Amino acid sequence: MLKAAQDTRKAAKATRATSRKAQFALAEKYFQEYSAADAALVKARRDAKAAGNFFVEAQPKVAFIIRIKG
Repeated sequence: MLKAAQDTRKAAKATRATSRKAQFALAEKYFQEYSAADAALVKARRDAKAAGNFFVEAQPKVAFIIRIKG
């Protein structure tokens, strides 16, 4: 009985460890992606300023649709 409980606990610990590693890798991937997006935004601002232009960030596209009749 005690041996079975120890084995299940050990298996659960190993599963949690692999899950934690996978989550950490995913977090690193997202961090790299967000850092690259921020760097691209900064580069675009600097390039526009160097060329004497203005840089306007992208805004979300929203459409309001109103049904008037029918």
